[in-house]
Amino acid sequence: MKKSQFFFAIVYLIFSCSDESKEKFPENIFAIEQIGKLKNGSYTFCSTVPKKIEYTYRVGVWSFYMKNGKKIAEGEYDKKIIEIDSAGGCSYSYITNSVNLNKWQFWDIDGKEIQPTTRLISLINLK
Repeated sequence: MKKSQFFFAIVYLIFSCSDESKEKFPENIFAIEQIGKLKNGSYTFCSTVPKKIEYTYRVGVWSFYMKNGKKIAEGEYDKKIIEIDSAGGCSYSYITNSVNLNKWQFWDIDGKEIQPTTRLISLINLK
């Protein structure tokens, strides 16, 4: 058998194996709509050659909806300033969003308010 045929056979076997997790986690589990405001920021990373780094962060009230339109989370992001003085040869700071769970509400798929799960907290912390 040629090396290329062997390679394709292995790839086929790997990707054709059944995966039980597909039943537990449908394909659209991560199809979440996020509505809110982003702000732009930048800082200069001092290195051998200084480099301007541009980024965005979340501000204000944000809402998270499942693909079917049901709201699963809503709350307000706080701003946090991060100071870095141990990298790149000079200090710099940037703004990021932070989450105070007391400012957030979460709902299950039936619309009942729930305590946040680890998965929901991870969702609102994603960039």
